[in-house]
Amino acid sequence: GGAVDEVLRLWRSPQAGRLLAAEIDAAGHDAVFCFASRLTQAPDVLPFLRTSSLYYAPEPLRSAYEPKELVPVPPNWSGALTHAGLNPVELRRKALDRRYIRAAPRVVTHSEFTRDTLRRIYGVEADVVTLGVDATAFVPGDGERERYVLAIGALHPLKGHELVVEAVGRIEEPRPRLVVVGDRGLSEPDLRRRAADAGVAIDIRQGIPFAEVVGLYQRAGAVACGQIREPFGLVPLESMACETPVVAVADGGFRETIRDGETGLLVPREPGAMAGALARVLDDRELAAGLGAAGRRDVRERWTWEGTAARFDALLAEVGAPAARHRDRVAR
Repeated sequence: GGAVDEVLRLWRSPQAGRLLAAEIDAAGHDAVFCFASRLTQAPDVLPFLRTSSLYYAPEPLRSAYEPKELVPVPPNWSGALTHAGLNPVELRRKALDRRYIRAAPRVVTHSEFTRDTLRRIYGVEADVVTLGVDATAFVPGDGERERYVLAIGALHPLKGHELVVEAVGRIEEPRPRLVVVGDRGLSEPDLRRRAADAGVAIDIRQGIPFAEVVGLYQRAGAVACGQIREPFGLVPLESMACETPVVAVADGGFRETIRDGETGLLVPREPGAMAGALARVLDDRELAAGLGAAGRRDVRERWTWEGTAARFDALLAEVGAPAARHRDRVAR
């Protein structure tokens, strides 16, 4: 039922977008702030809106543009068609996403990395408004650090947990355990198998409360980020806000959120390099404390939600200015 419904919604997507755009236009708004669609990535209203709009594009339709080995598909004829680039449903999704984002009069994203990616894939230009974290919710703990490495992200190949497992497996004994928090994805059996082969004690947690996530940040000896081309990456910032040292691959948005050697450590996408950096922060308390303190200062100065909201407000005011001026003239 779900798959059939998705196919029908994909084929009806332009008509649905046209109808929704008409409703929005009739309401007399100055501007429309559009977010990504779970169905097509870029939303279906973009080509049909007469009202000025701003589309927040967090990433491209990654299932269409990443290497096929990083996009899990079901082991059936549908998955085989997808990997061969012949699945008509996925081809339709890709075509609609491209059509919709190219119709957006104004696009905004959260990192220079993603701006460059959107330009390369779609040929569109985007403004950049960086995201932030709540430094009153993510705070340092008052207990002792424990000897474990924390990795947070969906249980999906693009989140790079496989790299972290292999890196932890290369740390000399006493080897830290690995805690993985991830609510989506199907990689748990593979991660457990890899951990067993590497001699890594792994603890995978799903569906845990927010307070438990913060507690894990606060007690971790280090946070490891192995994500592949992460569009922005809030995990390092959350870790920094908790004064927990972070080790991340020098890839994607991490190169913008982490100051290497100051607020965290950036390493090549290579297990030995990550293992060495993790061992340094786990064994050198002075280094770990220095990275943690500098990270929290940086979050409080540069990565606040208040700053993010102010920049989005300014951008939306700019997008909606023509309509606002017209309304004021009519009112006079």
